[in-house]
Amino acid sequence: MKFLFPMGLLALIGIPIIIIIYILQSKYSEQTVNSTYIWKLSDKFMKKRNPLSGITGLISLILQLLTVAVIALLLSRPIFTLPGAAKEYCFVLDSTSSMSMYEGKETRFDKAKSEIIKVINRSRDGSSFSLVSVSGEVIREFDLVNDKKTAIELVEKLQVSQSSTLDEELVKTAQDVFDQNTSTIIYLATDKGYTKHDNIEVIDVGSPGNDNYGIFDVKYNLLGGELSVDAQVASYNKDAEVVVKLSIDGAEATEFKFEVKAGEKTPINLKAPCTYFEQFKVELGNNDGYMLDNSVITYNMKSDKTYSILIVSDEGFFFEAVIDALVDSRVETVTFAEYEKMTETYGLYIFDSCTPKSLPDGAVWLINADESIPNSGFGVRGRIEVPGGDVISKSSSSATNVRHLLRGVGNSEIYLTKYVKYSGMYLNFHTLYTYESNPIIFAGANGLGHRQVVCGFDLHTSDFALTTDFVILMRNFLEYSFPNVIERTGYTVGEDAIVNIVANAENLKALSPSGRDIYIDTDGASALLALDEVGTYTISMSLGGVDTNYRIYSCADPTESEPVFEDGELTISGERTYSNIDGEYDPMTLLFICLAILFFADWGVYCYEKYQLR
Repeated sequence: MKFLFPMGLLALIGIPIIIIIYILQSKYSEQTVNSTYIWKLSDKFMKKRNPLSGITGLISLILQLLTVAVIALLLSRPIFTLPGAAKEYCFVLDSTSSMSMYEGKETRFDKAKSEIIKVINRSRDGSSFSLVSVSGEVIREFDLVNDKKTAIELVEKLQVSQSSTLDEELVKTAQDVFDQNTSTIIYLATDKGYTKHDNIEVIDVGSPGNDNYGIFDVKYNLLGGELSVDAQVASYNKDAEVVVKLSIDGAEATEFKFEVKAGEKTPINLKAPCTYFEQFKVELGNNDGYMLDNSVITYNMKSDKTYSILIVSDEGFFFEAVIDALVDSRVETVTFAEYEKMTETYGLYIFDSCTPKSLPDGAVWLINADESIPNSGFGVRGRIEVPGGDVISKSSSSATNVRHLLRGVGNSEIYLTKYVKYSGMYLNFHTLYTYESNPIIFAGANGLGHRQVVCGFDLHTSDFALTTDFVILMRNFLEYSFPNVIERTGYTVGEDAIVNIVANAENLKALSPSGRDIYIDTDGASALLALDEVGTYTISMSLGGVDTNYRIYSCADPTESEPVFEDGELTISGERTYSNIDGEYDPMTLLFICLAILFFADWGVYCYEKYQLR
């Protein structure tokens, strides 16, 4: 036996106090009678009616002592240990997004938590409780909690996620729990519809009868002043007329209606006049209990990039003309002498036939650089003459980066009469053109981690700048030097979005649909952004003093839209053992009953004595 509040036993001091009072108090009282006969007759009568008259005072004392003892026990809260009366419980809770579907006025997740709390309340005091939640990841929420109140408070704090998981992950998690302790009582709370199960108790909170609709696989084509949107819609439990709304840039939505068969994904097409959009939204007009799959927002991949380019050259005409034709940018041209006095930073530096002493903090193009530069990733062997001129060779490599940098470039012949021979190149450089196996044009990350393009000959002495391939190659170089911060705008929750790190970008972070700030690591060339919520993520950064935002939309996983299946079977392999742990019994109610009985018994003895003395 243990006491929650041992100081309550100090109330036992009342026992000796009552005994002292009992000893000191007068046991007799004088009475005046009329005659000895009446006294004797009265005494004879009382002996016949009161056989306990000699011990009534002692009974009252005993009852009072017992009352004080019970009061002391109530104050100290004794708890008795019951050998082998309690169990270990582990709850595997499905926290995937389908559990946010409403079943009446509460969600499946709320219903699952209520059922878990009922199991905890029914269990023997002293039992231990653990809980594992499964969504995009397996999380041990709490482990071996022995206090019911604490366990219930922890359960009530749990939140449903918007991620998805495979059914196999739920089964694997339950199996792992069983393998760790085969005597653990395992409960799986889920909406996956397991009707048969072994070695595990299933709390089924799903209902296949609820109205549920979804829209998926949204694609578009903008052509000839018309936006054409293709998608798929589904009605999961009945044939229905599905209302689909299309709104462009927040304008009033256009409604479309489609007849959809139960359980089938039906292709649909929506059309609306449009020459340009920043975003459009497709949403369902039907009401259901699972809203995460009822809308999709598509953002335009228009260029929001801010270009700031510095051309260091005595004759920068070629680059000025081509950049002006390709992008809307802030371009400044300076001589090499002027550059050495500058302190302003740029996103891209183009050194045309001049060599800086050190690399700047940003993307860089080195054109006809004839001296070695620290951290450039290559060395200079010297300038080589090509008598009569000759043609350089285009790379035939199938490497992804090479194909991307040469995307759209034809087979125009590029002549040169002299070039700079480079050696000792970094392994992460990608060679695009060579002459007699010597790299002539190549690209990659330099020692400062910035993107770098190197051209080993003077464009002013070559006809390359006059070909269409020159414009295409410069476009590819610009895209390489200023990569898209985001590669696409549509994802599914649970995926990782690739965020490219632009040189000199500052304050790069993402804002989740729930308003949570996510700071992005800018150490590498790119970073991954984990998408664990349904809705719009806004990626913001500051480049050249200009704040720029990019938006991507994370859709609900379609596998979570219809999680209930019929006749699901769940079997946890292994042989169950039966090993209970010591439970606890809290006798508070019984002690209150004892106290009440003692009080009324003592009151009865007191009244009886008073009646006999009348």
